[in-house]
Amino acid sequence: MPESPFGADVGKQPGLEIWRIENFAPVPYDKKSYGKFYSGDSYIVLNTRLSGDKLKWDIHFWLGKDTSQDEMGAAAIFAVELDDHLGGVPVQHREVQEYESSMFLANFPGGVRYLDGGVASGFKHVDPDQVEKKLLQVKGKRNVRIRQVPLDVSSMNKGDCFVLDAGKVIYVYMGNGSKKIERLKAIQAANQVRDQDHAGKARIVILDEFSSGGDITTFFNELGSGSPSEVPEGSTEDDDISFEKQQQSLVILFHVSDASGQLVIEEIGQKPLQQSMLKREDCFILDTAGSGLFVWIGRGCTKAEKLEAMNVAQKFLTEKGYPIWTKVNRVVDGGEPTIFKQYFASWKEETTTSQFHVPVPTKNGRIAEFNISSLHRDKLRLLLKQGGAAPGFSPDDGSGQKEIYRVENFELAPVDPSAYGMFFGGDSYVIKYTYNVGGKNRYIIYFWQGNDSSQDEKAASAIHAMRLDNEVAGKAVQVRLTQGNEPRHFIKMFKGKMIIFTGGHASGFRNIHDYDSYDVDGTRLFHVRGYGADDMRAVQVAETASSLNSDDVFVLETPSKTYLWNGVASSDDEKSLGVEIANLVSPGRELVPINEGEEPQEFWDALGGKGPYTTVQPDPPPVLKARLFHCILNISGRLRVEEIKPFKQEDLVDDDVMVLDSGHEIYVWIGLHSTDQERAAGFKMAQEYLKTEPSQRSVDSTLIFMIHQRQEPESFTDVFPTWNRNMWKEQKTYEQIKAEIMASNGVEDDE
Repeated sequence: MPESPFGADVGKQPGLEIWRIENFAPVPYDKKSYGKFYSGDSYIVLNTRLSGDKLKWDIHFWLGKDTSQDEMGAAAIFAVELDDHLGGVPVQHREVQEYESSMFLANFPGGVRYLDGGVASGFKHVDPDQVEKKLLQVKGKRNVRIRQVPLDVSSMNKGDCFVLDAGKVIYVYMGNGSKKIERLKAIQAANQVRDQDHAGKARIVILDEFSSGGDITTFFNELGSGSPSEVPEGSTEDDDISFEKQQQSLVILFHVSDASGQLVIEEIGQKPLQQSMLKREDCFILDTAGSGLFVWIGRGCTKAEKLEAMNVAQKFLTEKGYPIWTKVNRVVDGGEPTIFKQYFASWKEETTTSQFHVPVPTKNGRIAEFNISSLHRDKLRLLLKQGGAAPGFSPDDGSGQKEIYRVENFELAPVDPSAYGMFFGGDSYVIKYTYNVGGKNRYIIYFWQGNDSSQDEKAASAIHAMRLDNEVAGKAVQVRLTQGNEPRHFIKMFKGKMIIFTGGHASGFRNIHDYDSYDVDGTRLFHVRGYGADDMRAVQVAETASSLNSDDVFVLETPSKTYLWNGVASSDDEKSLGVEIANLVSPGRELVPINEGEEPQEFWDALGGKGPYTTVQPDPPPVLKARLFHCILNISGRLRVEEIKPFKQEDLVDDDVMVLDSGHEIYVWIGLHSTDQERAAGFKMAQEYLKTEPSQRSVDSTLIFMIHQRQEPESFTDVFPTWNRNMWKEQKTYEQIKAEIMASNGVEDDE
């Protein structure tokens, strides 16, 4: 086998390796220049990372906007060759200048910088002392791009930060409307310019609203034009990546096969897609329209299919009229990333239960009931299905103080404590929960929205939840939940006595003992679910056979007797706890237990006749890995989001609002210094995000938690690789970093 042009040791250690295409061959790129890309060149970037005890790889081939077609082709070919050298398991990504993926940009914490020229144009290294003034615009808060713009005041604006490279002095101009994180990134960019282009010898001068008039004048003199008053207002260009409305996009799966003797590309399905459509003996192309193309390589595909599938995807860009920057990603059978799996309605994981990203309860402020990660797969499935949503959210055992209010005439009406645990699908409720940790009160404000509650009532519940949060100085975790999607902690608050009835305030229903007053035929059916005694609950459902499910227990109340129907796949715990629930929802009635398949005719008659119902449980949805986003709602109300990948605690910015998608639920994190407008729009941001991401989750079925900086629950902090409660106290401020820069220049900070 010929030796790889990348060397025998490529990809054997975690880290970044970059090659530039020179004379149609990959040449190792100087590590000192990492992050600096020439628009006339093409590059191959390999990120090797350690996942557990195994190495994983991502291969990016980067195409400059002025690179030649031949160099583009060479980059794609060598990316495949590098992929083969690493065993055919890396994920490949096609990157285009100005439109790079967040995964690519995350490899360069100081940002990526674009320079004109390249190898083909005869680029030569510049003397560090040579002065060639450049004005650089720093765009993005986390995924930073540094663009060279014309050397003129008209290139600037008050909302962004700019770096003027004047040779021995590098000026960092902070727009009045820029935020702290943008300013910190601009300083990082200036450091990069100093170290890469001037051998670390240049001085850095920071210009902001506190700078002297003389320094400002010097800056504009060096720029060659303008003054502070002539700097245009904030940029109208969005620097964040937009998630298009995927629900409105056409998602198509194509089959690529040469079984007939020639390569055939055939459309086989549209959204919603099933994992079973992917056959291991072939290749497939997933066309997600605005979000790019995925080439899926089956384990048993032929070499020709493997090679041609990427070529077909590249041709799609031209045939379908997609922009040149459209993403093309190659994924392998068994190593599919979350971003691919989220387009499928169902996905069976091949690995162990650790694939379920459920935080493990600890004894540090929470009740350690059991180790979730150690549960057998069937037990874990039962917990996730029966025990309530968000099993990792366990701030206590649910025995704290409850204050429950129902929305009536858009105001909050206290619920009698004797009726705590009884909810009505036609209503919305707000629940203030108080518990104690280390001698201090902590708060959770749940707002529960029944399936048949009006939109106005649902909106009122959200408004009142925010008001109650303000009353405790913004220290509460706010949780939006909809009927049927309650978190396990919420259910445990009622110690197995939670019942959801049909009807509501408008129907005049008063309490459980009035059950005959509204049901004309005296027949009711309740769906009983739960993992244990404390999270058992019952939900009234339609009195038809189709409501039954072999996985569960049901209570059927008739005028003469009450049946306890035990599904064939229900657990012994559910059957015994079903008796208790039956006594709650149907007190004083004869209880007749029956097993599935042994029902008397009277049972079916009460349900309107025997009919089909769920007997085989569907495949679970794909396991989604946690993702962190910085979200902005612009003036028109459209959501702009920037993904942080990979993310860590340091990526949470205290003057912003972030959205963490744990894979199970959504957390809206409110920074201490975020604006009132951002805080008020927090839930809207999460709801808009759910509408735009392509999985089958919906706004109504997904839990949304609103949390505040320094009040984070452990179910949130557990998602991060590490968490330091004192990080924000220990973190350097913008002012401290500015003072350090001035000190390094030999200037005292007198401010």
